[in-house]
Amino acid sequence: MLGWSPEIFWKATAAEFEMTVEGLSGNVRGGPFISREEVRRIAAEHGVRPSLKGNPNAKTIGGGP
Repeated sequence: MLGWSPEIFWKATAAEFEMTVEGLSGNVRGGPFISREEVRRIAAEHGVRPSLKGNPNAKTIGGGP
């Protein structure tokens, strides 16, 4: 249904998966996947980690540049 390879599926984040399913079903909520407060709580619980955007080996999912 998604048209993703297994590699892309397993590398996708929960947000990417949810947005894809919403888009394919035509049921797009348009709201944030996670609240800022939830992000703060998770960061406090698990600590801050480097962004994947800065990783030279990171790849874009979905055919973007």
